[in-house]
Amino acid sequence: MGIIKAASGSVGGTLADQWLEVYSCDGFAHDVLAERGSKKVSERSSNVNGEENVISDGSIIIVHNGQCAIAVDKGKVIGCYDTPGENIYHSDRSGSIFHKGGLRSIAKQSFERFGYGGVAAVYQVIMYLDMKEHMGNPFTLSLPVNLKERRTGASIDATITISGMYSFRITDPITFYQNVCGCSTGKVMKSELLPQFTAEFNTALMSALSKRCREGVSAYELAAYPDDMSKAATDNFNEKNKNLRGVEISSVGIESIRLTQGDKDLLQSIEYAKALTDPNLAAATLVGAQAQAMQDAAKSAMNLNNFTAAFMKNDQEK
Repeated sequence: MGIIKAASGSVGGTLADQWLEVYSCDGFAHDVLAERGSKKVSERSSNVNGEENVISDGSIIIVHNGQCAIAVDKGKVIGCYDTPGENIYHSDRSGSIFHKGGLRSIAKQSFERFGYGGVAAVYQVIMYLDMKEHMGNPFTLSLPVNLKERRTGASIDATITISGMYSFRITDPITFYQNVCGCSTGKVMKSELLPQFTAEFNTALMSALSKRCREGVSAYELAAYPDDMSKAATDNFNEKNKNLRGVEISSVGIESIRLTQGDKDLLQSIEYAKALTDPNLAAATLVGAQAQAMQDAAKSAMNLNNFTAAFMKNDQEK
């Protein structure tokens, strides 16, 4: 009975898998970077009994703009389709009578299946990857640094906070599938990868910021170098991830570079003290202080006179 069932399953399965398929991914849901493609069927379709993981040679893979389709057989990438439009799938392990196949091909596939108890000895899937730019990924970095103020010659320890947004895209779909997807059954979510990407970008940005501070850039001058620091951090990140994960950062926008309020106050007090070491500035400061003191004294005398006059008027009325 087992042999008869295997023979029946081999022939029936091979015939059911002769139909050509059409695979597509109409669009990616929010946060999805990769997912398995779906076979197009309808109520009028006769292609409903074939194996889910068998794709007939000559089937059509539809690729939309911003997508890439990866053909996988038993975990091995056998095709990469990144040209928008119809792409023809090729596999000598799942021939079709409707595409270069014949009775000899059917007999060969049936015999192979019979040896495996009636099931196909292949596992073929189509994975779709979202190749568009993924924007709006926030980052925040707080880093203790040593600042050397050129105007005052002071050197202080301070904390600088940098925040902004970055975008990334998949640039090598095969590497991304092999090293990030890891399977061909589920979805790959951006939210699962973003913490790692952000941490590595912050590490690269930390190196760029530290280098600038070692060069003697003051706190006020750092705001003039966002593009330089962004480029250095991006190049550092891409050098590693291009070959490791097939991912690269596309652009970076730094929204703010700021010191803590305590560090700002400290810098201002140092600059004020430095200003007093200049005789001209010190004299001007002294004159200004004396003028302010005289104005305050005049205001006090005026207020006292007004109070006395009001008191005497009130006393006369009584």
